[in-house]
Amino acid sequence: MIYRQLICFVLLILLLPGCGTTQSKEALLTSGPKLDLEEKIDQVEIDNLQNIYVLTIDNRIIRYDSDFKKMFEYNNSSIGDIVSIDATNPQKILCFIADFNRILVLDNTLAEINTLDLTTTEFLDITAVARSNDNKIWLFDPINQVLVKIDKLGNAQFISNRLSDYNLGNVNPTIVREKENKVAMVDEELGILFFDNFGQFLKMIPEPDVDYIQIFGDYIFYSQYGSFFQYHTKRFEKQPIDIDGEGFLKFKMTKDYVYLYGEKGLIRKKQ
Repeated sequence: MIYRQLICFVLLILLLPGCGTTQSKEALLTSGPKLDLEEKIDQVEIDNLQNIYVLTIDNRIIRYDSDFKKMFEYNNSSIGDIVSIDATNPQKILCFIADFNRILVLDNTLAEINTLDLTTTEFLDITAVARSNDNKIWLFDPINQVLVKIDKLGNAQFISNRLSDYNLGNVNPTIVREKENKVAMVDEELGILFFDNFGQFLKMIPEPDVDYIQIFGDYIFYSQYGSFFQYHTKRFEKQPIDIDGEGFLKFKMTKDYVYLYGEKGLIRKKQ
């Protein structure tokens, strides 16, 4: 009698919701945030029409519309590793291939327009480039320690003063960005350097190990050590950004959404 009661008790436990092996496996499969994109992502850019441009870990560029419908993909393994993309002008997307000192330009369907081989210019060992607000290209010349604006043929249009004039030496940026008449440049050891849109040096924030920046109005948003911060460029104040990062290390802000992304994928949150 006791034996039969024990068997009935075990069967009852196994049939209860939330119990047993099957339920545990399902819980494991559905744990974590729901992903909007499941690609392994290195960088995200958003254009003015809310199209989403993704640079994946395996060197593909994918354009999605604002509903995450895949529109176009660029995949060319022969060109070398793309280290950054800049969709400031979605008709002329900049792709930088640092190992070959080369800039690739794509149209809004991710078809190649042209390439600029910087080894044929006076600018060597470039580590970061960006689109300027007048549709030219910013780059930093590490040999001469100057910020340079070039045209599509690689001709210098503007060259800043040497950063050694400001007691800064051996600057080696990994990121350059321009927006709203501000240029920001990241050196992983020194911090974030600010310039005006004429390339004149303004200020440096000693924030090492920054791996992402975004200019947004009077703010610079950036990620550092897996946390998110904002820096007010007029009040010179740093504050943490209160975002649940869901375990993601990078983010992108628009006026309506926050995009959190990394090797796990991407999720979009309403602001």
